[in-house]
Amino acid sequence: MGNTKDAIQFQPLNIAILTVSDTRTEADDTSGDTLVARLGEAGHVLAARAIVRDDIDTIAAQFNSWIDDPEVDVI
Repeated sequence: MGNTKDAIQFQPLNIAILTVSDTRTEADDTSGDTLVARLGEAGHVLAARAIVRDDIDTIAAQFNSWIDDPEVDVI
């Protein structure tokens, strides 16, 4: 096995969760809830969460907003 000195140390990431749906709300976004729970269980941090309608401009605007946010590591 490798030397512990060479082991990569876990670093939690700030993750943004985006649900694309014309029908989901915060109350019934079960897939988003599952992702939020799993990222927390894995030791990561929920940086942001949004539900946007299935529209390319709306989706792109949300991505661009998070890309510009230094607090978001992963979308």
